[in-house]
Amino acid sequence: MIPTVLLTGFLAAGKTTLMNRLIAHYKSRRTVVLMNEFGQVGIDGALLIKGDYRLVELNKGSLFCICVRTDFIDEVERIATQIKPELLLVEATGLADTSEMERMLALPNLRRHIDLQACIALVDATSFFKIVKFLNAPTAQVKSADLILLNKTDLATAGELTATKQALAGLALTAPVIETEHARLPLDQLDRIRRPLHEAVGEVGDGRPDPVQSKTVAGTGSLSRKTWQALCEKIKDNRLRAKGFVTIENQVFYVDADMERWTETPFPGAEKGKNRLVVIGLDIPELPDLSEN
Repeated sequence: MIPTVLLTGFLAAGKTTLMNRLIAHYKSRRTVVLMNEFGQVGIDGALLIKGDYRLVELNKGSLFCICVRTDFIDEVERIATQIKPELLLVEATGLADTSEMERMLALPNLRRHIDLQACIALVDATSFFKIVKFLNAPTAQVKSADLILLNKTDLATAGELTATKQALAGLALTAPVIETEHARLPLDQLDRIRRPLHEAVGEVGDGRPDPVQSKTVAGTGSLSRKTWQALCEKIKDNRLRAKGFVTIENQVFYVDADMERWTETPFPGAEKGKNRLVVIGLDIPELPDLSEN
């Protein structure tokens, strides 16, 4: 049986940051990292630290899509029977329903290989109390968790932190909640988690997907600041998440945005002029290519 740790959490909650900490913590073990992103291109894989692990990416969209569910099941079986790692770390898309993933891992061809030891849910202290009012996934994620990280407490105002704590309290959770900044916690604590054995309820595909869209735009060359700002303006009212690599005025930036915040960080490790941006949100308008006209 392959020990498996599942990371969940809504968009921009800090899953990839925690994944990097887990990769470093378990560096002595032969590890496979399986990442599922809600978009047509992979972004988060480029943000992982270097190490002696195998990275597998699924970038077709949400696990609610039947084609992606099939790919996930096939990929986990391939990892278990061909690669045979000592540890499997799975980072789910921010829109994944944890119970849906449990149903897939409980399928006969997977459960004889996979030992789901811990499910960790990250909660963004700045926004959780807002998104639980209109989306299903964040609630499902924390209800299925063995450990909840109330993350980004350093960015949350006192009012946001109080509102998020109240929202969590209203869900009658059984898992412990730890307040964190940058997903930092004593990682040996994870080794003490023993997920209770229980039967996955329902059939694969029974989950309720949230009405969220993902659009991917790409292009080549260097954008002017004016062209870039025009695109940012088009998505400011609809986005839940935006991330990608964009060359602006001949400099490559990693773009990272949630509902409230937008950052552009110089990222020389990405290929200059190869622009790609994933936008996730509600009623996203048509977007132009990321090329200078």
